[in-house]
Amino acid sequence: MKNFILISTIALLAASCIRVNENPNPNANLSSYAETEGIFIHVKQGADNPHEVLMALSMATKFESDYDVLMYFDIDGIEMVTDDAPNLEMEPFGSSDELFKKLVNSGVTIFACPGCMKVAGIEPSELRSGVTVAEKHEFFDFTDGRILSIDY
Repeated sequence: MKNFILISTIALLAASCIRVNENPNPNANLSSYAETEGIFIHVKQGADNPHEVLMALSMATKFESDYDVLMYFDIDGIEMVTDDAPNLEMEPFGSSDELFKKLVNSGVTIFACPGCMKVAGIEPSELRSGVTVAEKHEFFDFTDGRILSIDY
């Protein structure tokens, strides 16, 4: 009987130490997300992978009306942010040139990796309109308090 009482007491003490966080209204903070949340889309694929490039551009256009969007192009994706980049087309995404125009007109931040530009021999003057050379502090300005990232 002593063992039963001891085990029961330990079980009750352990159960009483479990912390339960209950939010009475799980949607209470959703309205502030549009003001504070953003999405970082990393594009490392180029014209050899049109599906991945177009998917990234398409996702950015879907998010830009409700959230801040930052796109970062590096590795093979660096070719897609130049003036002479090929226009990729695939349904249901449409045209890469049109998607870029929409993103730039919507104020989406589009960065090109400076190291990848150097490797590819790309000068800043060769970048599409609306694309800028990335600087490390700008990433932290954008990502402060944010964690959502999509990688293509």
